[in-house]
Amino acid sequence: MLSTGTRPRVLVVDDEGDIRVIVGLNLGLAGMEFGEAKDGNEALDFLRGGDWHACILDLAMPTVDGFEVLKTLSAEGIIDQIAVIVLSAKGSPAVAIEALQLGAHAHLTKPFSPGAVAHTVGELIALSPEERRARRDEMIERAGALSRLGLGTV
Repeated sequence: MLSTGTRPRVLVVDDEGDIRVIVGLNLGLAGMEFGEAKDGNEALDFLRGGDWHACILDLAMPTVDGFEVLKTLSAEGIIDQIAVIVLSAKGSPAVAIEALQLGAHAHLTKPFSPGAVAHTVGELIALSPEERRARRDEMIERAGALSRLGLGTV
C-alpha cells in the first residue's frame, strides 16, 4: 500500500520502446512516476535496487523473458512487495494462468487501452500485499474455470 502523498513509482518493462513510451506517458498523466527497462535483466537490476510500487511486464522479450522475471521475483520475495501487471500479446487462458501462478497480480493483453493499464496499476498499488494475493488467487480460479469451459481469457 502507498503512504499518503507518495507518488507511485512504476517500472515499465518491454522490448518495444513505443510501448514503454505510451504506457509511461499514461502513467504520468495518472500522477505516477515511471522508469523503463528494455529486457528482463535490466528489469531485475532496477527492481532489486529501487523503491518500486509496481511493474508492468511484457512476457516475450529477448535474453530473459517475463516468465523468468516472474520466477526470479518470486524466488527473491520481491513479488510480494510490488504489484506486477503482465502486459502481453499472449492472451490465452493458459498463458494468463501461468503468469498469475508465477506471481503476477494481473494479466492484460495487447492491444491495450493505456488508460486501463494505468487504472489497473492504481487499483493494485492501493491494495495490501495480502489483498493482492487474494485477488490473484481468485483470478487463477476464474481463469481455470473459463479455460476448462473453453470460454476465453481472464
